Amino acid sequence: MKKIFSLLFITAVLLGLNTSSSAQPKVTLNLIGGYGVPLGDFKVDVPTTERADADFFPYYTKQFWNFGATGKLAFGQQGNWRVVFGLTDNMYSNSTNAILKADSTGTLVTTSFEPNVNIFSIVLGGEYAFLPKGKVNPFVGLAMPINFFSGDFTFGQSVYVKGQQRTGPMDMKSETRVGLTFDGGVDFVVSKQFGIIAGLNYNIINLIGKGADDEEEVGPNEIDLGDAAHTLDDGTESPSKTLTSFNGYLGVSFFFGAPKTTVKK
Repeated sequence: MKKIFSLLFITAVLLGLNTSSSAQPKVTLNLIGGYGVPLGDFKVDVPTTERADADFFPYYTKQFWNFGATGKLAFGQQGNWRVVFGLTDNMYSNSTNAILKADSTGTLVTTSFEPNVNIFSIVLGGEYAFLPKGKVNPFVGLAMPINFFSGDFTFGQSVYVKGQQRTGPMDMKSETRVGLTFDGGVDFVVSKQFGIIAGLNYNIINLIGKGADDEEEVGPNEIDLGDAAHTLDDGTESPSKTLTSFNGYLGVSFFFGAPKTTVKK
């Protein structure tokens, strides 16, 4: 995937240097969808020889899909700079097997396990477009998303987790974190009103707001994120975690407010 997007970006730059358009839209609306992977502390492999710890349930995801909408307002004499506002839904998931307690006696069993962590993001940032009047317009951007966590954890059978027998899914405790997103991509102008967009994102998801809840703050059927340093139930120390991810995306662009061209007689 990285090679495809890199080739696409290089091709776009070369084309953009030789192709131009006289119309520069003031407002751009992007509808996008993408695929990515969690990285760093956000990616933990499910153990294959020992019990899967509930404290790591949110970190057992393997990939994610996302979709969203982004609005961009161009300003400046040439329209190179753009203010960006967006909404994105990121769905992290995995479908695997895990070793868990079957009951309160501690008997271990291997069963199917599906962790699902959803992150809904409200994004505000800025962007620089290199060729705002080009048919092909590369851009780079920086944004600070507000990330809202939710989700659930599903087991293939009744299991004993966090002191209770669970016959249904457990819930991800609602959490809020502020992150940082590095963005780069290309807008391909098809017509005055329509285009195609492709890009890459690197996300630091929990730059601000890390936390670890006391047990009394967590609901009886909830799993908390626990990304700040804290002591686990068994007395061991859990270090602070930095959650990151990488994804590519494709979508369509709609242009509004492009100046009308005049024909000289």
